[in-house]
Amino acid sequence: MESLGEEGKYPRYRWAILFASFYAFVAYAFALQAVPPLISSIKAEFNIPLDAEAALLMSIVLMPGIFLGLPAGFFVKKYGIRHVGFLSLVCVVLGCFVSATANSFIMLLAGRLILGVGGAFIVTNMPVVITQWFTREELGKVMGIYGINMPLATIIALPSASVFMLAYGWRFPFYVGLAVGITAVAVFMVVIREGPFAGHKSKASVRQAIGNFEIWKVGLVWLFFNAAALSFTTWAPELFETYKGMPKVYASFLASLLMWGAVLCVPIFGWLSDITSRRRPFAVAGSLLMTLTFVALAYTSNMALVASILALGITAALVPPIASALPAEILGPTLASVGFGITGICMNLGAASAQPLFGFLLDVTDSYTFCLLGMAALSAIGALVAYTLKTN
Repeated sequence: MESLGEEGKYPRYRWAILFASFYAFVAYAFALQAVPPLISSIKAEFNIPLDAEAALLMSIVLMPGIFLGLPAGFFVKKYGIRHVGFLSLVCVVLGCFVSATANSFIMLLAGRLILGVGGAFIVTNMPVVITQWFTREELGKVMGIYGINMPLATIIALPSASVFMLAYGWRFPFYVGLAVGITAVAVFMVVIREGPFAGHKSKASVRQAIGNFEIWKVGLVWLFFNAAALSFTTWAPELFETYKGMPKVYASFLASLLMWGAVLCVPIFGWLSDITSRRRPFAVAGSLLMTLTFVALAYTSNMALVASILALGITAALVPPIASALPAEILGPTLASVGFGITGICMNLGAASAQPLFGFLLDVTDSYTFCLLGMAALSAIGALVAYTLKTN
């Protein structure tokens, strides 16, 4: 792979590419993560009795990614990243508008589904653009920076959605998401273009890439990580409010603390994985330490609870830069879209199935502890899969 260092042709513009890709994901992630603080109000307005049913507001966004993960990569190869990315962000804007104006729970779910269609293409293709502009030796650092997209969006979305809902009603956060989406469309169309590594040939075929067992193991690590982490950000506000007696805004803020640690540490861990040329130990340690921290969360309160959430954020930060760097390392930049399609499918499958599962678990057990231990179990399985990776 050729160099793009200071003497290279695009040393500065590639950082604009990184920002535009990052902001596109944040626009989608903000719209996704604005819902958890709104669940109680939405249940009350539309007479939704069960938490498992309310969890569809999150899982339905992730379902399109299960079916569109691989096709998303093929669409980019055929029509180009600018066309596909533009339509993806338009879906984010349209999904927020339909959600904000919904007069029934079914219409609200339709708006979330539209958001999910756009998100399926964004999750798969934004990292592909980055691999077209950065060398393999930089991927850990760069994907570490890119990997703070979901944590940052969550940090902003959870508390702000609570504040906006209390001041203006539950629909207002969706209008905010609509505005963010419109600005993301403008930034994307001005900045994004194909990178210098886009045309590089690969010795492997698409069929061989899809059959690569290692990329599917990376996908499974990503599946269990997101199943645990996104279930926590979805249900923690309600768990803290219901079982710990916390005010709504404070409960949402505490849930977002997981992402504060991630924002600070994900780039650092990505950079360290570049320096050490090691990926697997970070994925194993992150998943294992998350398991232990979820167990601690199940049995702590007050300041110990706050400290445990911060620890969860730091340990969770070990996994995203590794899961984002490995598809391009395993398959190369030409077939990276296939790799990110596979990891995107796994991510969406894990998060989409786990969130209703924990809603059902909460309905059946009415137990704060069981929910946290369930998240710990998912992280433990992720650690076992990460240990089997054959990468360094």
